[in-house]
Amino acid sequence: MSPDRCASRATLNAVMAQPAVPGWMTFEEAARLDSKEHGGEIDAGRWVPVTRGTWNHGEIIAEVCFWLKQYARANPGWSVSAGDPGIKLTADPPTLRGPDAALVRADRRPVGKGAAGWLDGAPEVAFEVQGDSQSSSELARKALEYLDAGARMVVVLDPDRRSAMLYTPPDHITVLGPDDALDGGDVLPGFRVRVGDLFPARPAE
Repeated sequence: MSPDRCASRATLNAVMAQPAVPGWMTFEEAARLDSKEHGGEIDAGRWVPVTRGTWNHGEIIAEVCFWLKQYARANPGWSVSAGDPGIKLTADPPTLRGPDAALVRADRRPVGKGAAGWLDGAPEVAFEVQGDSQSSSELARKALEYLDAGARMVVVLDPDRRSAMLYTPPDHITVLGPDDALDGGDVLPGFRVRVGDLFPARPAE
């Protein structure tokens, strides 16, 4: 499959209605929750519970982190995090996200505890893996939120199709199939990986 550049935000707006989630929460209140029992995000001030991922979901994140860590080791100055690290995208209203994996400049790496240990602003690069209960429109909205907050690249992986949606500023979208290359471009010079290699091998492969 060849990359397919498509028109962005105008096409997606129709399927990206804000979810009606009850309950207002601040960063500080969210930081006091036990993340093992109350995992979730803050969507424009509203707390949204997030369900636990499947084993396959975790395998894909591990593959992504393998490639990101290799890049970070070969190109000092980057910090890699995974497992839904806290990302404070906006303060008013509070919006807290937790990407499956992310890359930030090492000088931006937060070192505090609680809410102080969450990243201020979007990571330079974010990866999201579509879960069983997540819709494509929900992930598209999150990807555009990352871009609006300053991310330079967002990759959404589809486990069923073993494909990727690459989002770049201001709102460009590229569809990549398993045999296409995900190229870091100006954001991650020298980073290049076959999309299919971001997924665990199937028994027949």
